[in-house]
Amino acid sequence: MKRKTSLLALAPALAFASCSEPQGQPEEGIETSENAESEMVEEIAEVPSIDAGIAVGATVPLDANFKTADGEKTLATILEDGAAILVFTRSVEWCPFCQTQLKGINAIVGDLQERGYKLYGVSYDSVDSQGRFSKNQMLDYKMLSDESSTAIDAFGLRDPQYTEGKALGVPYASVVVIDKDGKVTAKSVSGDFKKRPTNDQLLAIVDAI
Repeated sequence: MKRKTSLLALAPALAFASCSEPQGQPEEGIETSENAESEMVEEIAEVPSIDAGIAVGATVPLDANFKTADGEKTLATILEDGAAILVFTRSVEWCPFCQTQLKGINAIVGDLQERGYKLYGVSYDSVDSQGRFSKNQMLDYKMLSDESSTAIDAFGLRDPQYTEGKALGVPYASVVVIDKDGKVTAKSVSGDFKKRPTNDQLLAIVDAI
């Protein structure tokens, strides 16, 4: 019998670490280190989701290519290691909401592994930027770099509100659960980058499959 998990939000989110500021004046929707210490991911009672991206039941683009610390890998190659959960996020460099989420989900890597899933973070940041963040935060899961946003587009998750500037090519804050055969079994796509599923909610999504 599947273990049931609470859908209530967790305790207050972790405080943000300092992050690099974008050059020039901040654009709308882009957070800088000046407000990183005061902003926190909003606590939510329900998992956020809008109608965007690959549908549940559909097959993911297995030829989607990512850069990693171990070299380039296709999604098909990544899935050879088993079912996966991809957490699409805006940036490890300038988005404190993303930084908090990526740090927070590190606490449930073991829980997801027990359920048969490997966790991956996805952003348009470079491998070097992701590597620094991963090392500094001692992440126990791998990051996948999609600098061209090609995979983000293949998943249909590009946030269309950004047509120029630093945020061009970022995805909606999303969680996509994929079985070992490449089928989407669950997903959460947030239209508000400040709202992300809590760890309890993420585990509940998996347990409901």
